[in-house]
Amino acid sequence: MKTTSHILFLIAIFLVSMVAEPAFAATPKKGKGKTKKKARPELTRAGNTYYINGKEAIKGKKVLEFYAQQNCQAAYDQYKRGRQCYIAGWSLFGGGAALTIAGLGCIIGGVANTIDSAIGGVSSGSGNITIYDQLMIAGGVLVGVGAVSQIVCAPLIVVGKKKMHLSAETYNASCRYSQMRMQPQPYWSLQTSGNGLGFAFNF
Repeated sequence: MKTTSHILFLIAIFLVSMVAEPAFAATPKKGKGKTKKKARPELTRAGNTYYINGKEAIKGKKVLEFYAQQNCQAAYDQYKRGRQCYIAGWSLFGGGAALTIAGLGCIIGGVANTIDSAIGGVSSGSGNITIYDQLMIAGGVLVGVGAVSQIVCAPLIVVGKKKMHLSAETYNASCRYSQMRMQPQPYWSLQTSGNGLGFAFNF
């Protein structure tokens, strides 16, 4: 009779625990908690213009300010390095173009004056280098340096632009969603121990 009562008592406790546990349990029994994603503004791009949530347009330093505000160091560094390469490339291009033009001017001026001297019968003597020859030599050097600068600038511009464009993808993939840790809530469960069967408060 006592055995039957004991079994009925255990069954009653089990049924009560099945009803009570869902009421108290806000999360799974065990685990390290869940993560919740909090969305930040989306960044899209069209050419060299970036758009915050498809509306506000930003360029240049404004993009760096946006990354700083969103605390996205990876995208900030990537865009900054790309922008530096891009600016350096265009600076070399502009400087190279100026040197090339100046060099061509020196060459043309030297040639023209040499021809004028020859027509006028002015002779500098055999083997002597005239000022016009020096002008043409200087022009050739300037043209050479300008050409090299224009060749070197191309990869800098391409790499810089690519890095800046990829920064938007880096932001959306790495920084747009911040992981927020949710701690598990305490709950009741039915457990067995050396003292028998009973409720346990888990936290």
